[in-house]
Parts: sequence; C-alpha cells; structure tokens
Amino acid sequence: AATMFTKCLGLELARHHIRCNIVSPGSTETAMQWSLWPDESGGEAVIAGSLESFRVGIPLQKLAETSDIADAVLFLASDRARHITMQDLRVDGGAALGV
Repeated sequence: AATMFTKCLGLELARHHIRCNIVSPGSTETAMQWSLWPDESGGEAVIAGSLESFRVGIPLQKLAETSDIADAVLFLASDRARHITMQDLRVDGGAALGV
C-alpha cells in the first residue's frame, strides 16, 4: 500500500518537480531484529534462508547495517538522484531477488 501511495503521490507532484520514492529495508542489525531470534545463531539462519520454508536468505551473506539504509535515503534525497522518482529501492542484500 505504501509503495502504490508513493507512486500515486509521485504522479501528482511531478509537475512541481517533487520526487517521491520509498526505501524498503531488508533484515537489518537492530534490537528489533535481534529480538526475533531464538538465540545468537538467528542471524546466520536469516542469512542462510531455508529451502523447507521457501526462504531465499540473503545473497550478499550479511545483514544490513542501519547506515546502509540511511545512505540509501540520503542518496535519494540528494541532487545526485534528481531524475529518480516513483521507485522502491530495496536495501536487502538481494533477499527479494530484485522483484
């Protein structure tokens, strides 16, 4: 819903040169992520995925750091992204397989 809202907003605001993008983070090293793990090997399980439950894991073989997400947001807010709008940037180490 947030992605489609952002795209609709982007269409409405483009004529005013306002860009609208969304950043979708994957598994990230945070206290919330750690609280979901039954033990200290939880990160390894997230990275590895599971064939039995059809979970891909993380192809880059690491969890994101909060700075990885912040850097993506800063890039999209910068003039270096001046021609990027209505995009969903996934910062997930490839876990969504680019879909």
